[in-house]
Amino acid sequence: MRHSYISRFRRILPIPYLAIDLGTANTRVYALGKGLIAENPSVVQREPRETGLPVGTGDSRAEKDAYLLPVRSGVVIDVDAAVALLQPLIRRAQRFGLLRPRGIVCLPTGARQSEREALVEAARRCGVSVLAVAPEPLAAALGGGLKVDSAYAQMLVDIGGGVTDIAVIRSGRIIHSRAIRTACGDLQSAIIQEVATCHGVQLPPREAERLVREVGARPESTAACCHIARGVGAGGLSAIVRLDHAELREILDPVFDTIVRGIFNFLRDLPPVAAAEVIEDCIWLTGGGACLRGMPERIAEVTTLEVRLVSDPMHAVINGAARMLSAAALA
Repeated sequence: MRHSYISRFRRILPIPYLAIDLGTANTRVYALGKGLIAENPSVVQREPRETGLPVGTGDSRAEKDAYLLPVRSGVVIDVDAAVALLQPLIRRAQRFGLLRPRGIVCLPTGARQSEREALVEAARRCGVSVLAVAPEPLAAALGGGLKVDSAYAQMLVDIGGGVTDIAVIRSGRIIHSRAIRTACGDLQSAIIQEVATCHGVQLPPREAERLVREVGARPESTAACCHIARGVGAGGLSAIVRLDHAELREILDPVFDTIVRGIFNFLRDLPPVAAAEVIEDCIWLTGGGACLRGMPERIAEVTTLEVRLVSDPMHAVINGAARMLSAAALA
């Protein structure tokens, strides 16, 4: 009798199915039947009593101490902070908080077992029963519109906030992969460190991110000769710094070179058959780095291959995970 009552109750309140992309820069949560329900920066505010620092003052040093970063290089480094980030997002998908959600979570291909366990543990502590851990490049390929079940190899590069994940996909699975833990966040960090050292001004991450977008991945004759940014100078006072375009180019180019050289080396190391199939096709590009001006051209120059952007590169991973989720829910 009790079992029959519970079964009827479950039909009235179906189990929530979630896809979770816990990234270095942004966290996205998709709920089956509801769509994308969350797209938030991957930061968690500390309780003021933990730091004794004012929050929201614009002081980047205070901001750095007032916030926790649950993810670095694409993997969870602080399970408690990851739980604090995910819990309020997951609650949006639950009806009355009575049923345990089931979910697919995404992870870079180069993650160690301990990093995989940290992600699963964070989801579990948020009440999510993990159905599968999806490799991010496979999810990105699926969400970006590639024919992942093709018998011919396709190469995808996902340049995110903390990791550049490279994979060759054939017949619905990843046959070769490599994760380079250098990505868009390293571009921002390079600017922040250099400006602090050479100009004595501490830039907040949002200003560094804007500068990276303005400068782009390739030199352009029409580029602005000077970029202006706001930060914190001596004595904690607001300061404006003027940065020459050539100076920023010099700061960013070594990081871009590391990313592109990693892609070239991966391609060079592929077995002949897979390499030949990739050369006949192209390199598919996704992630936030794909959206930087000149990135496809820079990769193409070094690899001598055509480089194309997938559909909606910023959301390719979560869109692909959502498609995996739909298939899992129907199984």
